[in-house]
Amino acid sequence: MKEGEKNNHVLKIVFSLTFMLIIIYYFLGKNPDSVIRDLQLVNYKFVILSFIFGAWAYINRGLRWIVLIDALGYKASKLNSVAAVSVGYFTNLFIPRAGEISRCTALNQVEKVPVDKLFGTILIERVIDVIILIFIMLISALLKSGEIIRSFNEYQKIEREPSNTKFIILGFLLFIGILIYLFQDKIKKAPFYNKVSQFIEGLKEGFKSIKKIKNKNSFWLHTFSIWIMYFLMTYICFQCIEETSHLTISDGLFLLFLGGIGMAIPTPGGIGSYHLMVMIGLVALQIPNGFVSIEKYNEYNPAMLFPIIIWFAQSFVSIIMGSAGLLILFMNKKQKINA
Repeated sequence: MKEGEKNNHVLKIVFSLTFMLIIIYYFLGKNPDSVIRDLQLVNYKFVILSFIFGAWAYINRGLRWIVLIDALGYKASKLNSVAAVSVGYFTNLFIPRAGEISRCTALNQVEKVPVDKLFGTILIERVIDVIILIFIMLISALLKSGEIIRSFNEYQKIEREPSNTKFIILGFLLFIGILIYLFQDKIKKAPFYNKVSQFIEGLKEGFKSIKKIKNKNSFWLHTFSIWIMYFLMTYICFQCIEETSHLTISDGLFLLFLGGIGMAIPTPGGIGSYHLMVMIGLVALQIPNGFVSIEKYNEYNPAMLFPIIIWFAQSFVSIIMGSAGLLILFMNKKQKINA
């Protein structure tokens, strides 16, 4: 790794950790006693179900990875594949975006599949995940647009003076559009533009690679199962507290999309970013007693409690499955060395 790339990597980690600590301090750290008090209200049998759905998603990812590896002409154990995926999620709890590296490296140690080939399969997975997340976003926008608009209108009524927010946003977007048009040649030379272009090209190449998959039925079966499990992890937890027990399937899709955006922000395990995005979504859905505030941290806030519940279930899955994955890979590698 070049010196400049190494420094950028360090800066990203520092930024993500700082962002995480700020969010934790404002929403959890000011009065941890209130968090402990609120967690006593949770029905944990639904948290256990959420944990099971999350673990099943890990298994699906591992099995789907086998399909992609097989398309490259390599063979790998299903158990090792699931274990490597679990190690990847476990790593992401501590170092954002490092899970993909540890996942590929871990499987390479026991199966000898080239790391660069494994990274190619992860590119395909990214393509699918982005497409499905966009699809969920469109469905959510269609189903929940009424609630979002109503929530925004009610916020407008609370203000003492009429707000010109809409005109400010439109003016800002128009201003940005003019700047992009005037400086398009310079923008095309910028590193950020090149990264975006490479990402788009990567999506195209990844989508083309899907056509080469031999067992397409198995690939799509595991793909849909992964996202169904993700949805169920959120949906089943609606029953954990009274304020979210009335939420519907469309609400679950809406929060799944927002949670996906929160997890995409490079913070360790989505700490802070995930909580904030889901909390905003719950307030938009107008759950009872829910609010977004850094001042009322002593008050009971179900909009903050709910993402804590989900994050707890997800993290517990990562720790248990990741620890088991490390043990499995270590034992299998030891057996191969002895053999």
